[in-house]
Amino acid sequence: MVELAKRGNLQALSYWVNSALAPYKLYARLSFIRAGYLRVQIEFAPNTKRDVHSTSLRNQLIRYICHQLWKLNSETLDAAHVVACYAGQSKILWKQSVRVLSPARRAMLDRSPTQIRTKIRQASTRRTQFQMMRSIMISGSSAAAFILGCWLGYADSPSEQTNASAIMTNVSLQGAQVQGNAASVPVLKPKSNNNDSALHLMFGGDVSLDESYSAAVGNNYQWPFGNLEEGRWADISMVNLNAPLTTALQSQPGKQKIAKGAPTNVEALKNGGIDLVNLANNHTMDYQSAGLDETLKTLETAGIAAVGAGRNQQEARRPVVMELKGQRIAYLGYYDSDFNAAGDRSAGINPRRNDRIAADIKALRPQVDWIVVNYHWGEELAKYPGDWQIDLARFTVDQGADLVVGHHAKTLQGAEVYKGRPIVYSLGNFIFSGQSTDKTASDYDTAVLKVGLKDKQMKVEFQPVEVRNFQAKAVKGDRAQQILNSITNVSDIFQEPLGTSVVLDARSNRVVPPAQPEPSPEPEAVPEPSPAPIEETPAATPDPTQPWNQKSFTGSEPTKSTESPEPRAIETETRTDQAPEGKTMEDSSKEAPKAIETKATEPIAQPSPTAPVDPSQPLLMRPMLPSFAPAPVHGAIPTPSPLPSLEPHKRFFAAIEQGIAPDLSNPVPAVTASAQ
Repeated sequence: MVELAKRGNLQALSYWVNSALAPYKLYARLSFIRAGYLRVQIEFAPNTKRDVHSTSLRNQLIRYICHQLWKLNSETLDAAHVVACYAGQSKILWKQSVRVLSPARRAMLDRSPTQIRTKIRQASTRRTQFQMMRSIMISGSSAAAFILGCWLGYADSPSEQTNASAIMTNVSLQGAQVQGNAASVPVLKPKSNNNDSALHLMFGGDVSLDESYSAAVGNNYQWPFGNLEEGRWADISMVNLNAPLTTALQSQPGKQKIAKGAPTNVEALKNGGIDLVNLANNHTMDYQSAGLDETLKTLETAGIAAVGAGRNQQEARRPVVMELKGQRIAYLGYYDSDFNAAGDRSAGINPRRNDRIAADIKALRPQVDWIVVNYHWGEELAKYPGDWQIDLARFTVDQGADLVVGHHAKTLQGAEVYKGRPIVYSLGNFIFSGQSTDKTASDYDTAVLKVGLKDKQMKVEFQPVEVRNFQAKAVKGDRAQQILNSITNVSDIFQEPLGTSVVLDARSNRVVPPAQPEPSPEPEAVPEPSPAPIEETPAATPDPTQPWNQKSFTGSEPTKSTESPEPRAIETETRTDQAPEGKTMEDSSKEAPKAIETKATEPIAQPSPTAPVDPSQPLLMRPMLPSFAPAPVHGAIPTPSPLPSLEPHKRFFAAIEQGIAPDLSNPVPAVTASAQ
């Protein structure tokens, strides 16, 4: 069991952590946010009399859990995101991310090529500095003054900074290529579909032209988008293609839900005016590299661009850049998993890794006018996005993105404006059935996002859409207002919800009243309701200057915190939610050490790797036993499989409830295996 936990097996890790928490009548749900980054959700009993917001309790609990993970001495575990909530409730009480650097993990990182190159550079730098100082000492006073002046002038020059405010840049539109992070990217120049001076974009949700779609529609390629003129009228229309277009027969082994569509169904996308598709999703590799290769060739033949997947890592990571009406737009696509990630010589999707996201945006920012980032993420049918999705979306804007569009939830989620940039967490299904044989599975309400770009301003609005039997149709009047109201309701959790129609000024990042509708088939703008002020749960904001990588991780906790000295193996960092007004996120990060002031108010006992757990410690409270864990709430992390080995813990607590005094010197049978 210990060896499985060390290798990152989720069930074994759940057993390891819950065995340590059982004496305190606590329960935790575990899941992986990404490889090496473990989410631990602790659930308190709703009727507990303890102060669950106590800083002391929080610190003890976080250190105790991280110490248990550190004892595994795993090479794969890098960090833990500890979240606390009441059982059966989705509201987050507090959360903190902690670096768990075990000796085995540290040794593995020291052996990595990156660390070796860093040490070589450091040694080279020290040698250069020594040679420089020796030259100054040997040279005369005039030469020394000249050398020293040049050296200090170079040292004082400002370093390159990321444009975190997402301001429009004045770029030259000459040339046919843009230099991406990994390679040059050709600039595509599609033809305009309208005579308007503004550049019009449209974004739709999940499109799956799979076998169930073909069984219902057949070869009628005009059917799905025939009544939706918005896609053909927009200059650039984009959807998430949620099923490969291939005839391949070898499916992904062990995958239960697989999907594919006939390559001829690409004609439906062409007739709908689709210019670009996102392939960074969980179905693109359903028929492995052969299926992806045929999909890419099919799209290319049809004149449809694709982002988020490729025949190798460089192609999968490559953005799509389009230039039209004097403006350049870059599109990026990421999938929230390392599963089926593209390699140097293997086909796959583009995984979401914060360091790559920051690097990709930074490379494109000076060369384009607008950057659009697509994420395939989250839980299916979840009404609201998870806290980590909100953190990621805002991190993306902090790096310089102008628009964030989400997919995968299969339902319309909320939208917000963050630092003058729109974030749409899920556009739901567009043309989709989920391979269901139920005829009503293809009937639902959804919306597309319409974006207009003109005079360095961005107009954003939702167009309500009704889908019946795989056919999308824009609606107006009461039906449209009903769909818009549903979007408004799920957006109320945000401090600045995205209205049904707003105009964002890219030069000052301020929201301005929408202008009069321009002549187009667009519906009349619906007045934006005034959302009631609500109390927002503090959200962690990743450090844009130190994005996710193998050597660092930043987390967040409430502003008033008390920390005590911790073991050397556990490293924590605390950040405020956003940069002070008038400063970039990078400037803010430079002042972070001054803003973080922690004092130890009380010692926190560190559990010994071998000593038995004492239930009389202050951590003891009256939450639920693991066997009392409720069913997962809507959108929550799935409950781990029951562990028969926890029966001794149940018998121990049953004895306490019956008034039988247990032997506290050995309260509960401990885990027999030990970490080596």
